[in-house]
Amino acid sequence: MELIVTHENADFDAIAAMLAAHKLYPDAIPVLPERVNQNVAGFVTLYEKGLPFVPQRDVRAGSVRKLIVVDTQRPIQLRGLPANTPMHLIDHHPLARDLQPHQTFTYEPVGATTTLLVERIQTQGIPLAPLEATLLALGIYEDTGSLLYGTTTPRDLRAATWLLENQASLDTIRRFLFPPLTEEQQALFEQLVKAAESRMLEGYTITVSAVAADHYITQISSVAHRLRDTLDPAALFVVVAMPTSIQLVGRSTIDALDVGEVARLFGGGGHNRAAAATVHDKTLDETVAALWDAVTARIKPTTRVADLMSFGAHTIDVNQRISNVIRQLRRIGHEGFPVVENGQVVGLLTRRDMDRAVEHGLGNLTASDIMSAGTVTLRPDDSVLTLEQRMVESGWGQIPVVNEAGNIIGIVTRTDLINHWARSHPPARPPDRLVSGQQMENVLGKAVATLINAIASHAQEAGVSLYLVGGIVRDLLLYRRNLDIDFVAEGSGITLAENLRSRYGGRVSSFRPFGTAKWKLDESVAAALGIDPQQMPDHIDFATSRNEFYEHPTALPTVYNSSVKLDLQRRDFTINAMAVQLSPTAAYGRILDYYGGLHDLQARLVRVLHSLSFVDDPTRILRAVRFEQRLGFTIEPRTAELIAGALPMLGRITGERVRNELTLLLREAEPEKGLLELQSRGALAAIHPALVVPSGIGAQFRQARALKELPWPIANLDRADWFWHILAAHIHPLKLPSVTDRLLFARHTAASLLDASHLVHNADALAQPDLRPSQVVDMLKSYSDLALLTGWLLADQPLVSDRIRRYAAEWRTVQPTINGHTLRELGVPPGPCYSIVLKRLRDARLDAEVKDSAGEERLLRRLLDEEAACHDRA
Repeated sequence: MELIVTHENADFDAIAAMLAAHKLYPDAIPVLPERVNQNVAGFVTLYEKGLPFVPQRDVRAGSVRKLIVVDTQRPIQLRGLPANTPMHLIDHHPLARDLQPHQTFTYEPVGATTTLLVERIQTQGIPLAPLEATLLALGIYEDTGSLLYGTTTPRDLRAATWLLENQASLDTIRRFLFPPLTEEQQALFEQLVKAAESRMLEGYTITVSAVAADHYITQISSVAHRLRDTLDPAALFVVVAMPTSIQLVGRSTIDALDVGEVARLFGGGGHNRAAAATVHDKTLDETVAALWDAVTARIKPTTRVADLMSFGAHTIDVNQRISNVIRQLRRIGHEGFPVVENGQVVGLLTRRDMDRAVEHGLGNLTASDIMSAGTVTLRPDDSVLTLEQRMVESGWGQIPVVNEAGNIIGIVTRTDLINHWARSHPPARPPDRLVSGQQMENVLGKAVATLINAIASHAQEAGVSLYLVGGIVRDLLLYRRNLDIDFVAEGSGITLAENLRSRYGGRVSSFRPFGTAKWKLDESVAAALGIDPQQMPDHIDFATSRNEFYEHPTALPTVYNSSVKLDLQRRDFTINAMAVQLSPTAAYGRILDYYGGLHDLQARLVRVLHSLSFVDDPTRILRAVRFEQRLGFTIEPRTAELIAGALPMLGRITGERVRNELTLLLREAEPEKGLLELQSRGALAAIHPALVVPSGIGAQFRQARALKELPWPIANLDRADWFWHILAAHIHPLKLPSVTDRLLFARHTAASLLDASHLVHNADALAQPDLRPSQVVDMLKSYSDLALLTGWLLADQPLVSDRIRRYAAEWRTVQPTINGHTLRELGVPPGPCYSIVLKRLRDARLDAEVKDSAGEERLLRRLLDEEAACHDRA
């Protein structure tokens, strides 16, 4: 025999879960506890003939071979139940105790246990009667507060919807969940309203109402429910002393206080939103005192200002003239700046007020003349509620955060508050997403994961908050391997890198104006960490968290220290503006996503962070297309509009920066897609009108990539360099020099690119059928290897490609055995005659006029006998 059981004082979720389990396991008997809530008792009494429950008193447990326990981890006690009977627990609360060997446990975080079982009923296609659907819906509605508790999930709503589709009755649900109070309950309710005491704990209103009754009153939970709706606290405890015991009922609407945990301290139970206990060993006053102590000790702090603020703040001295500071403050871009006098806050100066003063010709006024005066500040430990109140009372959108001495340590803004509410009320998504150490190892490999963890441990020891940032975070989340590893430290990135070098080896180079360092890894680092040096990256970059502004559009940024949040704000796209925190250990793996990068990764969008981003740095246009094509994403519409508006700015970028970005694009797996997309958006024409990519470039690049072996050996061939030559070959030789000048190619590279263009545009000269090898050598001898390889690839005629190949692989190395020493021994005076004779000898070898040394000697004698032999090309 198998039994289905639940807890004492069963509510609708417990009873409904038993019914659902019976539908899934029809041979198991659902046992109705001796004590159930009054509204449950009324429902079961009214509809008992349509329900499968067997009263607990009628059950003989001696022959039970399995127990199915729902909605609890402490089921009712069954007399005669054999020890170690197999027991499977199904609950929507996490496991709160150690399992015994004979016990198994199923848990999923939904609003009601009934939801878990209804999903299985739906999947298996098990039919339901309207009464059964109604009871199951009652279980979900009661435990989710009619689908309004914060613990409610989309799965609960879908399950409830399916039950309504199966004729669950909402009228019946309303009648049993919200019955009218009896006269006795109404009198108790009025007493409780008068006795209610509320305290503000950790930013939340907690209410306790305690009264004594001279007789037993049923269904205290219904009264507590009505009292909670009337007083609207964050959490409510009703304590009623009766002749034989004290009844305690708790209700909570916040995650910060688990009333089930509090009830368990008094011998009761429940879940985080609703719980109850019966107290036998305390007086009413002792119970209330112990209750306040328990709540005070267990309520979790609300979010603090320290969790939202940016550390460090730009301040203005009270006596500074507006005309002297407005230019710099506009560049920094914040909306408001604290005004200080002797280090203490005396007001707030907004950019709007400064702009208006300047517009009216009042730039000579000081900060004190136009600021909003006041000493409005916050402490790091202040709650979000205090922040809200302070903003409403002062009207300030930026509040300075000060330490105990009153000195500014940071600032918190209205935007920070908005972002907090967006994160704390997410649309069906957990507030924090983590990257696990196992995920790092799976994506990056064990050696790199070991290296990252060693760096994180070192940062933890040094008390430095450390973050992985940029492209590696994006690719970790996309499960793409990326060994371009960037760290940001809230502290000195240079010091961290130097300390790692001292500990593990390698070399460090730093650039102090930007607070950056590069740690070059070598075999000593691999040996110290016990990892394969072949699996390590070449180097790791470290930076101090910083922000930046641009002196003018297209300029390199001016940098100043900031928090990691502002460091991420300076980046190009939302998908690149995320971080993974690695230190301190308690936050390991936490994803910081202030700008919607996770959403855009899921939506496969490339989105710019702000509307002036492409104006600040137009090379981001090229990067946007590169990421779009690499990842198979789409540039979102507003970003595409901003690209179109910023195209003229590409003409103002230095050639070297544009060339470097295009070279990175040429190193992509399929660069032709990015090039054609840049052309379609007008970006290439904005760089230079002659920079045109033909539609067939894709086939040519694919042909180049498909080569398993080059037609002749070329040492250290760089594919991006070759692709530059292929692009150059499509530009007319008369136009190409202006393109290479615009992109600031080195002189020898520009000459090689021009060779490629000349060769391809003049390929017909190599197609003459009667051309001798010596003539081919004369035509090609000045061309670089990359120009020759490009000409060979792009040749339309097999004869042309074959002649280029034979020149590069054979003909250009052909030399006569006779040399200048031979001529000197024969008494030929040094001079132009040497080169003329030797060239004619080489040409004869190439053209098969002579085939051996003897033939060369005969030809040499004939040439020397000819009177004009040494003057033919003088």
